[in-house]
Amino acid sequence: MEEFEELTADVLKDFINITPTRYNTSQKKLCFAIIKRMYRRVKMGYKNLGGIKICNDKGIVIDGNHRYITYLLAGIEIEYIIWTSSLCDEVILYKEVEIDETKDWDEYLYDKRKFIKDKNFIESYNKENKNDFFP
Repeated sequence: MEEFEELTADVLKDFINITPTRYNTSQKKLCFAIIKRMYRRVKMGYKNLGGIKICNDKGIVIDGNHRYITYLLAGIEIEYIIWTSSLCDEVILYKEVEIDETKDWDEYLYDKRKFIKDKNFIESYNKENKNDFFP
């Protein structure tokens, strides 16, 4: 596991404002708590959080906006999965996206709530990845 500093909202905002991205988004908000948690886990060595679905025609992330920003922040390779978007998806630059610092969106999703705690995430990750990772 490499040494790293815990992500702050200011560091995230600065990164988004100055870093050019290959893809944009159609989301108007991102959740800081989710990105912070994913960033910590990626830095702990759990890098297989899944690919990013993108629409090349519009140049946007369809599924995986939080992972996309996390992977860029952590400087790790991104697996892109070609997908389609809705006709109503508008292109939004990441630097125009609002960062929600007040809520942890995963608290509202039953199937994700249990993964807020690192211990639960690590147990599930190791099962899904056949215990081939031992930090």
